[in-house]
Amino acid sequence: MNTFSSRAFFNRFHEFARQRRLFDDQSKVIVAVSGGIDSSTLLDLLVKERDAFGISLVVAHFNHQLRGAESDGDEQLVRHRAAYYGLEFFVERANTAEYARHTKMGIQEAARNLRYDFFEKLLVSSGFGRVATAHTSDDNAETILLNLFRGTGVPGLSGIPVYRADRQVIRPLLSASREEIEEYARQERIPFREDSSNATDHYTRNYVRHHILPMVKSQINPGLLDTLHRTSELFRELDVYIALNARHVLDLVTLSKSGEELHLSLPRLRSTPVLIQQYVMKIAAENFSGKKLDLEQVRAITGLSDGSVGSWVPIAPDVVACREREELVLRKSQPALDFKITVLPNHHYEFDRFRFSSQELSERLLRFEAGGAAEYVDADRIRTPDLILRTWTDGDAFFPLGMKTKKKVSDFFIDAKVPVYEKNNFPILETQEGEIVWVCGQRIDERFKITSTTKRVLKLEFSRMPFQLNAPDQKS
Repeated sequence: MNTFSSRAFFNRFHEFARQRRLFDDQSKVIVAVSGGIDSSTLLDLLVKERDAFGISLVVAHFNHQLRGAESDGDEQLVRHRAAYYGLEFFVERANTAEYARHTKMGIQEAARNLRYDFFEKLLVSSGFGRVATAHTSDDNAETILLNLFRGTGVPGLSGIPVYRADRQVIRPLLSASREEIEEYARQERIPFREDSSNATDHYTRNYVRHHILPMVKSQINPGLLDTLHRTSELFRELDVYIALNARHVLDLVTLSKSGEELHLSLPRLRSTPVLIQQYVMKIAAENFSGKKLDLEQVRAITGLSDGSVGSWVPIAPDVVACREREELVLRKSQPALDFKITVLPNHHYEFDRFRFSSQELSERLLRFEAGGAAEYVDADRIRTPDLILRTWTDGDAFFPLGMKTKKKVSDFFIDAKVPVYEKNNFPILETQEGEIVWVCGQRIDERFKITSTTKRVLKLEFSRMPFQLNAPDQKS
C-alpha cells in the first residue's frame, strides 16, 4: 500500500526551507530548471509556496546542446512550464562539447561551469538574489561517496551545501529523496523529460547511482540517504569549526604579506596539528592565488614544512609556494617572455625587472664583490664592443668558471639549486658570435676570466628588481 502523501511532502519541503532560512530577505529567486523530474518538481513547489515565502520567481534554463533534438525538447518543455506558471523565462545555449575540448575539461565539469556562469550573469543583470537548484539527498549521497572513493578531506565529506554563499545558490530539495520526488510528480501530474544519458553508466556518478547506492541500501543500510545527509551536516559543522580556528592560526603565523608575497613562520605552523596546518595552507593559498586547491595540492604545500630549503610547489601558473629557511613563502610571478637586447659598454640599462650595466676599467680599479652582482671579464676576449642580453633557452651551454668542460645552463641551474620558477630571473649575456660570457647573477664563463695577461677589463653589473623577470620594457 502506497502511504506517500504529496501534502506531507509539501509540508516537509516548507519546513526545511523555513528552518534553513533559505528565503529570508531574498524576495527574488531564479529557479534553475533542466526539464528533468527534480527541477520540474522544484519549480512546482516554489510556485505553490511563493505567497507563503513572499518570493517572486523567474525560470532559467541552459541548453547544453549535447543531445541534439532531445536538448531542444528539454528547452521547449521548460519554456512551456514557465508560461504555464506565468513566469519570465531566460535561456542560454552553448556547444558544451566544443567548450570542453577547448578548455580540456570533462563534459560534466564543462557543463557545470557554463551553467553556473549563466546563473551568475543572471544574478547580476536581473536584480534577483538567489538561484534555486534541484539537488536532492540522492545527489548529496552520490557526491559524498564519490569524494570518499577518490580521496578527500573534511570538506569533501560535507557533501553538497544547502546554501552556497559565493554563488548565492540554495538547494531547497536537499532533504528529499529522488523516490519521494518521483511519487510527488506522479500524484501532482507534473510533466518532465527524462535525460537519456541518465540511463547509462558512462559517467562515474551514474554507476554509483545505479549500482553502489542500491546495493548498500538493500544489503547494509536502508536509511543510507538520511545517514549520509546527517553525516554531511556533521562534517560541514566540523569544517566550519576547523576553518575558524585555522584563520586564527593564519594570523599568528603570518610574518609579512603584500600583493606579491606572503611569508609564514614554519616554527609557529609546526606547533599546530597537521590538520590545522593543512587548513591554514589551503586558506592562505586560495586567498593568495584566487584558485581552489584540491587535497593533494594542499598536502604538497604543507609538506614543504619538512622539505629542503629551496623546495617548491606550483599553485597556479603565476603562483608558487617555496621553502626559505624557516619560512614558507607564497610568491606571485609574471609569465616570462623571450627577449633579446643589444647592450653597449659604459651604458646603464634599467628594465622592468632588472638593471644591467657595463664599464671598462683599468686593472688597478678592480674591487671583487661577493654575491654575483658584479663580475669582471677580459674585454679583449670579446671581439666586438656590443653584447647581447637575452633569455636563456634549453640548448644553452657554457664553461662555468673553474671548469674545463662545457655544461648546459639548465644543468648548471639544477646544481646551483635554482628553482624552475626562478630560472628566467637570470638572463644570458653573450657575444655577437653566440658565446656565453655570463649567466647573469650566477657565473661567468671560464673563457672570459681575467688572467695575468689581461690588459683591458670590463666590469659587468646585474641586479634584480623584486619578483620574477618579465619581458623587459626599457625605461631609460
